[in-house]
Amino acid sequence: MIENPGNNNSPKTAVLLVNMGAPVSEQGMKVFLRRLFRDKAIVQAPEPVRRLLAATVSRMRYKSSWRKYLTIGGSPLLNSMNKTAAELHKLLSSNYQVRCAFSYSEPFIENEITELTLDGFEDFVIISMYPQSGFTTTGSIAAVLKRIQETNNGLRIRFVEDYHDNPFFVQFWTNLISRKITETGYKHPILLFSAHAIPQSGIKRGDSYPLRILKSAQLIADSLNLPYRVGYQSKLGPVKWTEPSTSEVLKKLSANNVSEIIIVPLSFVNENLETCYDLDIKLIPYSINILKIGKICRIHIPESDITLVRMYRSFIEPY
Repeated sequence: MIENPGNNNSPKTAVLLVNMGAPVSEQGMKVFLRRLFRDKAIVQAPEPVRRLLAATVSRMRYKSSWRKYLTIGGSPLLNSMNKTAAELHKLLSSNYQVRCAFSYSEPFIENEITELTLDGFEDFVIISMYPQSGFTTTGSIAAVLKRIQETNNGLRIRFVEDYHDNPFFVQFWTNLISRKITETGYKHPILLFSAHAIPQSGIKRGDSYPLRILKSAQLIADSLNLPYRVGYQSKLGPVKWTEPSTSEVLKKLSANNVSEIIIVPLSFVNENLETCYDLDIKLIPYSINILKIGKICRIHIPESDITLVRMYRSFIEPY
């Protein structure tokens, strides 16, 4: 744990909140897809294959992918992370600087670290915006950090890559769900925790992400004494993904005449395309219009939340 600097002569520490990112233009979408599919953490294939796949997918899919962002009015991700960074900065002593950085869209992680080192920063705390670590999310970020450290031996980098069972994280969701129940007036809701799907191939290689998802869900549901289910969303391509899908869970709940469902986007701490498009525009209307579920809503994630900000601070400066 990094100690409180205490005075202006102490080394300066940079804090980066990191995520895959979200493009802000059509061309940015092409860059995002190219970097995504060239990443070994995402596609387990030799580099020449990844390079060809990335070029093909980015060229063929960037326009249709960008239309999804336009449908939601642009991703809220960067604004949310910037607000969280600003709130975190207020809680830290003056020798800290807090920024946001991304793997696949600007500002890129490697560029931010390079700029900060030129400004005299040698200590870095990198905090993942993915609460449950996994090969395709935090694993990708870890690979970037390893490459940076190999070429900058003087840098001290600490990566906070998982907090799936952190009491602050559990309290964050407990607070939001409790408020939603009061707001809706639901009497006997069931919680449907929806998490980003990952390829089954990753699980075969030892990725424990699904176990962390299940543990997070259990802790939150137990704290509220509510029944729950877990599903996975936003799969991409023809490969086999984690199951059950959120849509399949909803079908079963509907068949069992469950009438009050609260969807909790468990694998995210910021609103993004997968919450605003996949859930709000696709899944919830499908549940209402096709499955005829009478009462269904989802938890919307605040732009910034003090409980999460205090958790991030605890990773940096011990109370």
